[in-house]
Amino acid sequence: MHISKKPLLIGLIFISFLVFLFFISFESKKNNLNHDKVFFEPNKEANLSEINFYDIEGNQFFLENFKGKVLLINLWATWCLPCKIEMPALDRLQELISDEQFEVIAIAVEKTNILKIQEFYEEIDIENLKIYHDSSTKSGLYSKAKGLPLTILMDHEGREVGRRDGPWEWDENRVIEIIESYKQLSIN
Repeated sequence: MHISKKPLLIGLIFISFLVFLFFISFESKKNNLNHDKVFFEPNKEANLSEINFYDIEGNQFFLENFKGKVLLINLWATWCLPCKIEMPALDRLQELISDEQFEVIAIAVEKTNILKIQEFYEEIDIENLKIYHDSSTKSGLYSKAKGLPLTILMDHEGREVGRRDGPWEWDENRVIEIIESYKQLSIN
């Protein structure tokens, strides 16, 4: 019995091509899902209640001081280029939708003088965000940050509902819709 190698070779190439297309398609869908998602799962090991920080007047705050509000907490630093890029979007978000039910809390996590943070705000025209500072840098430890920036969404009861590592356009419509939905839950 003689089997022709040419049809067998063509069949193997065709099957290999189909398998290749399947994996490319699957990987593409998986990557699109990750890029389309604004917030990812909360970190259950984070101890956000321990995060404390100061304003420019030296008043100490804990996140529980803001209970009853939906919060978008952003951990950042003046030396962090991605942080600098996303700060104007956080500032615009604060201007657009902050009220009694929502606030952006941007905490500079670095061992520097708070006046340097004020200079940074002035340099990049940040007008709507309050100046908050964690000079101990323990906020990164308590939040289980992998790096900066880290942004955490908390509901009005003080529960983390999502997080994002890295920069984002925080004033885009998808983000505003998500925050508005949590604000509505806090009213009901």
